Amino acid sequence: MDVALGIKTIRPIALLACVVATVLGTLLWVQVAAAQNLLVNGDFSKGSDNAPAAWQSETWIDLPTTNFTWIPPSSGDPGQLEISNDKLNDARWMQSTTLEPGLYYAGAEISTQGVPPQSWAGALVSVGDQSVASLDVKGNSTWSERGVFFTVDRPHFKVDVKLRLAGFKNFATGQAFFRNAVLYKLDSPPRGAMVLDLDADTKLWAGSPWTLLPVWLLLAVTLVIGWRMLGVRPDQRN
Repeated sequence: MDVALGIKTIRPIALLACVVATVLGTLLWVQVAAAQNLLVNGDFSKGSDNAPAAWQSETWIDLPTTNFTWIPPSSGDPGQLEISNDKLNDARWMQSTTLEPGLYYAGAEISTQGVPPQSWAGALVSVGDQSVASLDVKGNSTWSERGVFFTVDRPHFKVDVKLRLAGFKNFATGQAFFRNAVLYKLDSPPRGAMVLDLDADTKLWAGSPWTLLPVWLLLAVTLVIGWRMLGVRPDQRN
């Protein structure tokens, strides 16, 4: 009798759990399906010659040892963007867009070859040049997704999404590959996710000239160190 009662009690609970799991799974599928990639040509399927549509390349230092390559889709593989630094540099593929207030996620799949593990920054996704950035990828790595959650507080806010090898003031060598870049607007972040305030970060870097003086001094010192590491004196540049 007790066994029969136990069976009759467990079955409704199990059925309810299945229903809840199905509903949650459906809601998750609807949310993902409804999410619109705000990046143009985020799958790198369009372009001509060596220029992926809607993307442009940037470097901190103009060096012939830094190369950018667009790899079109082939044999079922998605398109890719590549950055190669034979000498220390900060290089990135970039796309600008305008966002309205809300929560966003910017990310991409990344793999690397020959990026020294001791580098200050490896391959990553950043929004702008400051601290709104994903965790990086170094060494010889297989594909893994990296991304950053961030908020925008001001309307019509222009942002630059950057797929980069090395970071702001932090140079690196090696190769970085990117595919399936995305920029989503979300209702809420995953539980436990770190969410960065892009507006606050921008205000920090847009302070008064006096508060920015230490920053500019640091940038000047960094440039001198970078030029010396590359064997170029500041008075010989250009």
